[in-house]
Amino acid sequence: MWQDIVIALVGLSFGLMLFPQLRDVIHGKSVNIYTAGLTTAGLYVLALTFFTLEMWITVIAETFAGTVWFFIILLLRNKQKKN
Repeated sequence: MWQDIVIALVGLSFGLMLFPQLRDVIHGKSVNIYTAGLTTAGLYVLALTFFTLEMWITVIAETFAGTVWFFIILLLRNKQKKN
């Protein structure tokens, strides 16, 4: 399906665009943990939904983006515990 490729490319680009945010969190800047949590959950729900449609490339892309957000949450929680 061509839709699988388009959705996967968009999902991967969202994940790649998060790397600067991940770097900022590592260097002390912050992001709202609720936003990060809801985004993570939403991306995993999308991945599960696309899994049921057998859109495998998109499943990988959404899982990738959700995992990057999950790492941001872990870094935020670590930072909060240290303060």
